[in-house]
Amino acid sequence: MLSNVDYMGDKKLSFGVEPTMREVPPGQSATFNVGKVEEWTVVETEWGMKYSFPITLLSHPSYDSISKSGMNMKWQSKSQSAEGLFFWMYNDINDDDEYIMKVFDVDMSKELNSKMVLHRHDSGQYLLEITG
Repeated sequence: MLSNVDYMGDKKLSFGVEPTMREVPPGQSATFNVGKVEEWTVVETEWGMKYSFPITLLSHPSYDSISKSGMNMKWQSKSQSAEGLFFWMYNDINDDDEYIMKVFDVDMSKELNSKMVLHRHDSGQYLLEITG
């Protein structure tokens, strides 16, 4: 059974799914860059609704070796940090149950291309910082 087929512009064919970032252990942090805003979405998982972002993972305490170019994967979370990031770029749902991207008066490319650091406090809560 195919779970995902991706036809890319350079004629590559891939099967399977992109890996999902592991949970950040309490008291530690992970660093990543987010991918295309058009690919941000909300997904239903066996643990409920989660916000999903394509990312390039740059550092994470649960991964032994990450190349200098990073690892492409998804960050899926129902944390307030993920919700805040998602609704920073998207408005509520329209009549067709689609999220509408916000229109900003300034170019947001600098913020979106910035490194993001996801801290997990000892209490288990997350804090997402955009480092610029």
